[in-house]
Amino acid sequence: MIDFKRRRALREHSVTIHPRDSKAFRRWKRGVVILLLILVPVSAWQGWEAAMRAQQPHELERQALIERQGQLVKEVEDWRQRYHQLEVDLLVARDAAVEGRETVHELEAQLFKVQQSLAQYQGVLAPSAMDPGIRIQAFELHATEVANVFRYKVMVSRVGNESDTVQADLQLTVMGEQAGEESSLTLDQLTGDASTLAVDFRYFQVVPASSEQARLTLPEGFVPQQVKVVASQEGKPVVEQVFDWTVTGAIP
Repeated sequence: MIDFKRRRALREHSVTIHPRDSKAFRRWKRGVVILLLILVPVSAWQGWEAAMRAQQPHELERQALIERQGQLVKEVEDWRQRYHQLEVDLLVARDAAVEGRETVHELEAQLFKVQQSLAQYQGVLAPSAMDPGIRIQAFELHATEVANVFRYKVMVSRVGNESDTVQADLQLTVMGEQAGEESSLTLDQLTGDASTLAVDFRYFQVVPASSEQARLTLPEGFVPQQVKVVASQEGKPVVEQVFDWTVTGAIP
């Protein structure tokens, strides 16, 4: 009976076994804790460095884009200033052109008045000088780098009402000798172009306007002596002038 009670008492009691830490185990645990305390910031530092290395190409690209943006902004500003300067230059050129046209108009008017006055003085000797109409004022010849090629220009003016304009056609004929015989060449034979020069002016006009049209090419063996210029209106000659073939200068 007593043995049964002891057994029952032993069953009712629980036994808990607590292991006792040794000094070596406690040192190991302390070392692990210290190691963890060291590894955490080191790992964080390495992670930060890895992130920075990964970001470095992007940062360089970003810096390059910032520098390129600065260059583009500067270029845009330079172009804006150039555009502004061009606008100013254009306005100045327009003003100068307007002033130039006004000056040319004034000079043309003055020349016309001088021409009218000259016609009045000439009228004392030649009554027909005051007749309204076209006047062939001048004919000029200039040599070129080619021996038988010349540049020319004809200046025409008018007498009459200042408000009128004059339209006419000029025929040009070069007279001379070819193989010892008299010969003449018309404008289309000398230029390979039209046979007449059209004029339309109020005060005066110099033709041809184009330098390419102002070329006379003489055939081989032709010796020029004179140039006859005839002005016609509606197919009828109204004035004629003959000039000696005189080369006044050289034009390249």
